Amino acid sequence: MNSSKNVLQFLCFRSPYGGSFFKSLLRLEQTLKNDAVDMVYLFHENVSDIPWVQGLIDEGKNIYFLSGNFSQDIFTIKKIVSKHDIKYIHAHFAGTRQFSMFKIVKMLYKKDLIIIRHLRNHDKPRGFVGESLRKALNHVDLYIGCSESVAIEYRKNFKLNNGKVTFVTNAIDFNRLNKYEVLYRGDFYISSETTVFLMFGFDYYRKGVDIVLEAMEGLIKQGHDVCLLLSLSVNRDPIESKIKQRFGEIPEWLRILNPRDDIASYYILSDYFISAAREEGFCNALVEAAYCERPIISSNIPGPQTLNIPHTYMFESEDVAGLQSAMLSLSSLSSDKKRQIIIDQKAYVEKAFDLDEWARQIKGIYQTLN
Repeated sequence: MNSSKNVLQFLCFRSPYGGSFFKSLLRLEQTLKNDAVDMVYLFHENVSDIPWVQGLIDEGKNIYFLSGNFSQDIFTIKKIVSKHDIKYIHAHFAGTRQFSMFKIVKMLYKKDLIIIRHLRNHDKPRGFVGESLRKALNHVDLYIGCSESVAIEYRKNFKLNNGKVTFVTNAIDFNRLNKYEVLYRGDFYISSETTVFLMFGFDYYRKGVDIVLEAMEGLIKQGHDVCLLLSLSVNRDPIESKIKQRFGEIPEWLRILNPRDDIASYYILSDYFISAAREEGFCNALVEAAYCERPIISSNIPGPQTLNIPHTYMFESEDVAGLQSAMLSLSSLSSDKKRQIIIDQKAYVEKAFDLDEWARQIKGIYQTLN
């Protein structure tokens, strides 16, 4: 038996900002600490060169990194779980390699060790051989979906019983969105009369960047005064290359933005937010945009649909004409109607995606796994 309740959060995560994802983990850490439970962080590689990670180290957080050497990392994990008396390994964005290591550590550990995989997207089996290897090499005690639709589809696709898969709907640290810089359209060469749409496009295909670009081009040809803000991350160069292949150059109606931690600055700069994703487990940005009082448009895929944010303008996934129609409908709203949408959406997301409730639910799951 293992009477400990301590948690090791394993993260395959390298981002210039911790964002809402890591803010959630920090809130969970504080919730667990109130019950005298410790939380430790292990990254899949050394990311101490990233300022926000170094900041956590400076604060005295228990932060560790893997080396990339399979055998060495097994003993590193074993040392960490022993030193911190770990009972739960909660893995995020991890793959077969990491779960193979956890399985070996579980066999070497002299106490009970519970392995949890957090599901962030809708996943499908990868063929007979791939699935046979995964089952042989991996061990997972519980899967937690970031939304109900993710849990339902994973349970169905991998033929798992209800007790093996659960879900806790993602939540947002709204306090993070209350801090922003006021950006001026003139600094981005955007007229005050232009209707401005915002989207995030770190994955060109999955996020539907191509769909939004095509819709924008069509609206421009029809004579509409519109502009697209496209926020990218570490993959800026390959996505810019795809855009140039499509248009020959960066279109004059497109502004490519660098990532920033005070992401509300971009929401406030825009008029409306678009999620045109082909797949999405839970779209943080739709919730954030609603909180930042920006009406939202979304493709009608399972993740965004189950958010149930009122007044969401939905379009059929990959339907460019449907997206254009939604964009024009939003931009033609009366001031009173737009204001009512803003009020309703913000009130809804504040109640439905409360971060403290998310942390309490995750803590409750840990407590049931004995």
